[in-house]
Amino acid sequence: MAGSKHIAAALVSIGLLVVLAMVAKSSAAGVCNPNALYPCLGAIQGARPPAPTRQCCNVVKSVDKNCMCNQLKSSSFPAQMVKNGLQLPKKCGRTDLRGFRCGRYTFPY
Repeated sequence: MAGSKHIAAALVSIGLLVVLAMVAKSSAAGVCNPNALYPCLGAIQGARPPAPTRQCCNVVKSVDKNCMCNQLKSSSFPAQMVKNGLQLPKKCGRTDLRGFRCGRYTFPY
């Protein structure tokens, strides 16, 4: 039973990683790279995630906001991960997303 819980948790993490990673920009044209936000996975999981790493913040600072928004709106993230993900730009010092509305989400100030 415990083994199946670990497998389920790993599958959920992998699925969330793939969806989250799709928001990263891989070129000036705004194409989303499915692997770029891998360093940010730890910073969005749980009720009190650790601070984002420098590598995560470098990615967050370069993500195209429209690409990020489109992926966020089309995803099925758990509410806590959405809340944590919306906080990443602020935690990483990206100020151009303050108050940016993305469907029903708004990036914090």
